[in-house]
Amino acid sequence: MRPLAAGLLRSLRRVRGDAREPGLVNHVSLGSHCHTAQVLKTLGLRTWSGPFDWIFTMPGMVRDCLADDFAALLDRSHYETIPVAERLEPGIQRCRHRLYAERYGLPCVFNHHDPAESEADYAFLSAGVRRLRSALANRDASNHFWLMTAYETPADLANEICDLLAHHGAGNRLTFLHLVPGQEGARLVPMPPGRHNLRSIRVEMISASVGLRFGRAEDDALLADLVTAEAAP
Repeated sequence: MRPLAAGLLRSLRRVRGDAREPGLVNHVSLGSHCHTAQVLKTLGLRTWSGPFDWIFTMPGMVRDCLADDFAALLDRSHYETIPVAERLEPGIQRCRHRLYAERYGLPCVFNHHDPAESEADYAFLSAGVRRLRSALANRDASNHFWLMTAYETPADLANEICDLLAHHGAGNRLTFLHLVPGQEGARLVPMPPGRHNLRSIRVEMISASVGLRFGRAEDDALLADLVTAEAAP
């Protein structure tokens, strides 16, 4: 089987195989990359795929996606396949989003997939957006959103994200985890309260995220304990 055909088949299987849909209680990753979704999945909290589970984001980009109902994210005219010569490895850093590259300096949004070239990858992204919209549209749902980032983020920006979520219903809340790696020890520092539906925590750690985990298992355990505690009703 040719490589292109094999990749398309794998993508189609991924789209068809994820038939899970939002319910009355949902835990949703807002990025800033796949580490957040992986933690939620490992703890049994993530039960369906959303658009931010497998892309690179920044808090400002998340705010923009919620504000325009994902119109720019889904606009394929912004997509550009990254030439292999410009990637760290041939199979990663596959596609940029020109609008977010210009606005936030994001060199790559789609790391392992390329919706500019693959209809199945674009369908998978669209399905994730549809599920997130469905969760937000259900006024009876309790939606717990999680955003974990090492980017410095103004408090006003986190509040804006919370306001956009609250517009869809009182059951939407955000836990914002600001990762600060490279510390001599690990500790959790709750930040000053902002919106009523926001919990913001500074997470000081020794190691940094290396994709789906931290460099130290102890830091993984700290994050898992934190998420478990924050997820409790």
